[in-house]
Amino acid sequence: MEQAIAAYQEALQIDPNYANAHNNLGLALYGQGKLEQAIAELEIAVRLDPSSTLFRDNLEIYINKKKGFWVRLFGK
Repeated sequence: MEQAIAAYQEALQIDPNYANAHNNLGLALYGQGKLEQAIAELEIAVRLDPSSTLFRDNLEIYINKKKGFWVRLFGK
């Protein structure tokens, strides 16, 4: 996972507007348990390519995972 993250970060140094690299970095960060950072990367991917249903779906999944914690605590 570390190598994948390093590769995506390197790709983003070359092209910070590479939406797919932001998406994949978000997925890799989530794999390391870094939900907040994953969401931030996915938000960038969606902003760069709002027509991508994949990017929007991934973002929605992770936002719902984050909300799930609060729903279990507060019921909303």
